[in-house]
Amino acid sequence: MVELQPGQLVRSLAGRDKGKHYLVLQELDQKFVLLVDGRRRPVARPKKKNRAHLQHYERWAELEKPFDPKEVTDNQVIESLKELVPVTGDSEEEV
Repeated sequence: MVELQPGQLVRSLAGRDKGKHYLVLQELDQKFVLLVDGRRRPVARPKKKNRAHLQHYERWAELEKPFDPKEVTDNQVIESLKELVPVTGDSEEEV
């Protein structure tokens, strides 16, 4: 089982949000993590997702301080996702 770390970029492989990119906010246990995107899933209301339904990338949010789930803001999450997942005109994926 791959360990996911706070601030790491992931993409949903299953469910209504298939293809959507998120940042890991926190690991709950061996099976579930909390995810945020700053918009539909703000830090105040993270998405609980089975880690088996995630594709992980070896990319992390670059913030001034280490990624702390208690201090990160939605704007920081949005900006980090913009940097980590460049949007192309012909892509249907949503950041």
